[in-house]
Amino acid sequence: MIFLFLAVLLLFSSHTMAFKPERPVILVHGIGFNGTLAWQSPPVLRYFELINKGLAEFLVESSGYTRGKDLFIYEYDTMATIEHIANEFNLALTEYLRQSGATKVDLICFSKGGLVARTLLNGATDPPVENLITIATPHKGSYWVSVAESVKPQADDFLFKILGELRDNLADDVSLKTYRFLDSVYRFGEYPSIGQMQPEGEFMEKLASFSFSPHIKVTCIAGYVLPSFDSAFVPETFVRLLSERCGPGDLVVPLESALWERADQIFIVKGRPETTWHSVLPFHPEVQALVKYVLSESYMQKQLGRLE
Repeated sequence: MIFLFLAVLLLFSSHTMAFKPERPVILVHGIGFNGTLAWQSPPVLRYFELINKGLAEFLVESSGYTRGKDLFIYEYDTMATIEHIANEFNLALTEYLRQSGATKVDLICFSKGGLVARTLLNGATDPPVENLITIATPHKGSYWVSVAESVKPQADDFLFKILGELRDNLADDVSLKTYRFLDSVYRFGEYPSIGQMQPEGEFMEKLASFSFSPHIKVTCIAGYVLPSFDSAFVPETFVRLLSERCGPGDLVVPLESALWERADQIFIVKGRPETTWHSVLPFHPEVQALVKYVLSESYMQKQLGRLE
């Protein structure tokens, strides 16, 4: 009963009552995203209550983390291979440790970010990582890979020509960022790492053979979209058909792929399509509460020890 009371108090407390972060947290986004899109919500969408706060904002407001001190968002080129990203991340991790003065960190990874982390940690006997939390990571790949690869851009496409004209007439940084975003979405099927996430593909087979330190606590959080007859965005028949074809999950990564056998604990968040599908899971209040719970476990144990 005491544990339950402390857990509820911790999860819903304000930042003045929240646990003290024990280690820096690094957020690693997925493919087709950047740190801002994956971990922070646009103010205008929050104002109109069209989306929940992002996980970065949640950790700052409810858990006492500070951006640039013990909360870092790792940005990477999503067009690169997973191995290249992991090598770059290794350098960034060293810098984050230096900036924070810490010896270990907690990694929170969304989608492909979890594969980047596993690649980085492959073979490490004493890695500077305490917790690895993966959110909707395709540990066994995603069947959407074949769909993405089937729509690769062609030189005679109208949008291909429009993007080329936009690129040739860039006037400022805003235009450059807009172009890069549109181009990355359009060229989604060309991402080298898309092919790497092919189920039973070469990279997935290699990933399964990676060695992983037993000292890292692994938590997997998966989304499970329930068919909703009154959904305004995703028809119930679409959810059923996709679940029958690829297996139940978040409409992008099936449960059997999101739940890694190596995990010390797993959580499945169920809900309507518009709140639980793949891309919005980091904004889901239950996902955020679970992340906070995992990060605070050792803190809570210490508090309980003081009561004994």
